[in-house]
Amino acid sequence: MFKLICGLGNLDIENIKALVKLYAKAGAWMFDVSPFALWALNEAIAEENLNPDNFKYCVSIPLDGDVHGKKAKILSNKCKKCSKCAKKCPQGAISNFIVDEKKCIGCGICKKVCSCSAVKMYDKTDYFDKLNEILKSDLKLDCVELHASVGDKKHILKKLKKISKKFKGDISLCISRKYFSLNQAIQLISEAKEIVSDNSAFYIQADGNSMNGANKELSSTIECVAFALALKESGVDENTIILSGGTNEYTKKLCDELSLKPLSIAFGTYARKNVRNLDDNAALEFAKKLVGALGRV
Repeated sequence: MFKLICGLGNLDIENIKALVKLYAKAGAWMFDVSPFALWALNEAIAEENLNPDNFKYCVSIPLDGDVHGKKAKILSNKCKKCSKCAKKCPQGAISNFIVDEKKCIGCGICKKVCSCSAVKMYDKTDYFDKLNEILKSDLKLDCVELHASVGDKKHILKKLKKISKKFKGDISLCISRKYFSLNQAIQLISEAKEIVSDNSAFYIQADGNSMNGANKELSSTIECVAFALALKESGVDENTIILSGGTNEYTKKLCDELSLKPLSIAFGTYARKNVRNLDDNAALEFAKKLVGALGRV
């Protein structure tokens, strides 16, 4: 099944609604947005007169330090105005040497290509407050995903317990091998499952080469597939695994070659960037092909 990641840091409402409408028509299963954009997801489906029960609505919450919760800022006193950052930004978030915070997803590509240390990454810290606000509202919400790309297991489990106590829908835990060995990841998953035992479902999002799906190479997706396969071989039910991070056209093919059948493959940058400059018909054709390759249950 197909999960669309609109981008935890993406607050470009017009862009989010357009993506949701496009991939909903193509048959997506789940939409993952910032908690600050959940209202836009609800609105987009309603505006298309689609049945919201046909889709899962998910919000992502990052722990402090998680790359998905960061934003970029260009330091004007250091910037040499070479425009390398703007040319490489997958979100088109940089114009006139200023980062549009609404469009920035915190991928850090601008920082990597900057040769004069003019880009600073900083954390947004009010996601949990926004989640609490949502849980008191009438907005449809089916899943909360905790982004745990940090190495502090105690902190992860503490925040997971906090979410599970207030929200009894689906819970997803996004983890990366960058911060945990395989054995440590398995132990974390085991302890997390105990915490969320009263929730309706528990997913493991195996994060690979995070926010790098724009790279249309096989190497981009190998990391997440390898992680998911290792989890499966260690006893994790593959029907609870979602692949993310560097996913592209090769992800499903590689899974098939390895007899790996995850619950879902989540597409972010690849799904967003490849429809950006297409007309409506071409964009829908691309989306249907991408979604159709995964099918739905």
